[in-house]
Formats: sequence, C-alpha cells, structure tokens
Amino acid sequence: MAKLQAAFVSTFPPRKCGLATFTADLMEAIAELKVWPEPQAVAITHADNPLEYDRRVRFEIIQEEESSYVAAAHWLNRSPVDVVMIEHEYGIFGGPNGSYILTFLKHLKKPVLTTLHTVLPQPDRARADIIRALAAESTGLVVLAYKGRDLLVRRYGIPKEKIHMIRHGVPKGPASSPEELKAKYGLSGRVVISTFGLLHPGKGIEYVLEALPAVVGKHPEAVYLILGQTHPEVKKHSGEAYREYLHGKVDGLGLTEHVRFVNHYLTQEELMEYLALTDIYITPYLDPQQISSGPLAYAVALGKAVISTPYLCARELLAGGRGVLVPFQNSGAIGTALKELLASPERRAEIAARAQAFGETLSWPAVAKSYVALMEAAVARRAAASTEPVGAGR
Repeated sequence: MAKLQAAFVSTFPPRKCGLATFTADLMEAIAELKVWPEPQAVAITHADNPLEYDRRVRFEIIQEEESSYVAAAHWLNRSPVDVVMIEHEYGIFGGPNGSYILTFLKHLKKPVLTTLHTVLPQPDRARADIIRALAAESTGLVVLAYKGRDLLVRRYGIPKEKIHMIRHGVPKGPASSPEELKAKYGLSGRVVISTFGLLHPGKGIEYVLEALPAVVGKHPEAVYLILGQTHPEVKKHSGEAYREYLHGKVDGLGLTEHVRFVNHYLTQEELMEYLALTDIYITPYLDPQQISSGPLAYAVALGKAVISTPYLCARELLAGGRGVLVPFQNSGAIGTALKELLASPERRAEIAARAQAFGETLSWPAVAKSYVALMEAAVARRAAASTEPVGAGR
C-alpha cells in the first residue's frame, strides 16, 4: 500500500475535551509509525471561542454553522487527503443531535471511517437514524468496546462485518517512580486514591466522599485526589455548582486533611504522573451505558488497582480479576472495597499485575497500527469500486 494522507474530523487541542486529546494522541501515534505522512486535522470550533491550533489543523469547521461543514467537505475533496476519519460524539457537531455531520458526508467524496465514542443502548429515533446514516456513508465503524459492536448489531441493525473494535490507546507512563512523584506533589507517606476527569454530576464522586470517613478512620494515611476542572459545557450552564457541592461534603464530613482538589485542566504529562503515583484508582461513574473511558484505560495500562462501578467500559477492561466492581450509587460498597485493598497491599499488587499485563495491548503504537490497517482497507475498497456512482460504497 502506498503512503496515504489521512485527515481527522474532531475537536482538537487546545479545546479541553477528551475527544480532542484522543484525536491528537492517535494522530501522533500514526505519525510515529513513519509509514504515512503526518495526519491532518479538521477541527470543530465554537463560533464564540476561536482557538489557536498547531500546524496539524488545516481547516476549521464552525460547529454551529451548517455551511461550514459543506465548505470543509469541498476543501477535503480538493485536497490530497486519501481517507477521512470522523471522531463522533453527538455533542460536538451542530444541528439537532449533531446532524450537521450528515451534511458534511453528503458533500464529501473521499472514503470515510467513523469512530463512535458513544453508542446509546436505547436511542431515540433521531439519534438512531444519525448512527445508521453514518454507517451507510462510512466504509467502516470503529467502537472502543465489544459491547458497542453488539449494540450496533442488535439495536441499530448495522451489519457486524462493518464494525471494528479497537480499544482506547494509552501513552507511555513517566520514567519517575511513584515515590519520586509523590515527593514531587507533596504526597510522601500517603496512600493515594484518585479520580480523574472533567467534573460533572455524572462522575458520582460524592459516593466516594461519603465512604471516606470510615476508610480514613482505619487508614489515616489515605488521601483522595479529585483531579481535573469542571467540564466546560457544564460550567457554561451550571457554573461550579457541582464542585461547590463536593467541597461542602468534604467540609461536612471532616475530610479536609484527606481530600485534595486539583482544579485545572491537566496536561497529559501531569495526568500520567498523577496516575503513576496513585495506589488505588476509582471511577464511581453513574451511567451504566458509558462505553469508553480514557482515564480508566490509562490506569489499567499503568498497572493500578482499580475500583469502579460496572459501566460497560469498566466491565470489559476490568474483567478477569483486573479490578474490583462495586454497585452504582453505593458508598457502603465503595468503602468496603477501599478498606479491603488498603488492608492488603498483596491483593493490590495482584490486581495491578493483571491490569498491567492486559494494558500492554493498549499502547498507542499498537492502536495506531490497527487504525492504519483499517484506513488502508478503506482506500483499497474505494479504488476497487471506482466504477460505482459517486457516493456509493464509501
């Protein structure tokens, strides 16, 4: 296969969202394989929040303007791009339920693959129709969990052979030891529990806080780090209400010596250092259908003992004894799991070893190779079908 030029349609740094980080990491990993030219990006940008992008962003789509999607498609059609990757979340595209992405596809004449970062198990008709249309216009779909593929087949009627499962990639961990990193962040001598992610009420952090008084009563060395700023969309509509609610709980439960908020958008280097120094990582998320979690994949790959509620992504990543699952909205179960792991460093090490062994399959180079193979197949399929009418068999 000749060297091909790929373009990614997604949010992109410095926009502060997990999808932007995912896209930048995947593009960098593909570039580092040195089999293709460096991928390009078409960045989704808010009209009222222009951003300064790096050289990889060659075109911008104004999220709220349908004409901008048409312009981007025409630009890609004229460009030397061979294949287009769409990173899909309903909320990042304009129009009802993000329907402007279909306008984009209507005008695009290049082969397309679409990664679905969310697959709703019980979609309303409008959202289901968007996914079916994306599937029809794409050579293939990528999901980040096997359950996503099952849902697309059963609920959306999409052919199984059109769906590919590639897990969320994970960057290399820091070279420094956990002890060195604890010293760097003023945590020497502490057993660190942490949760990372843009804060919003669906994180379920209050249930960890409610569990902590009984935990720190037996393990006063424990400290819980709540890492990350409030989600920008939540902040826009609700301000810091959720964070203030959590601060109130910390004060009311007498946990000020055992809880730290790190209230800024963490760079990837900071995140990986915080995860590396963590002893127990916890995701108490409330949505049972959540199908991907970059931070959870990072924690598993770094060999952390993980406690999590059983949302879809966690059930897959933590299967086979790679973590501990607790019921949703159950501070008692969280407390029991924390006390058991804190009391048994041997069990923590056992879980961590299983997680780390599995995590070797999540490296960005391995993930990038899987995407490159899919994109090469998409281009080959288009070439083989070059006699078909324009728009058929993307």
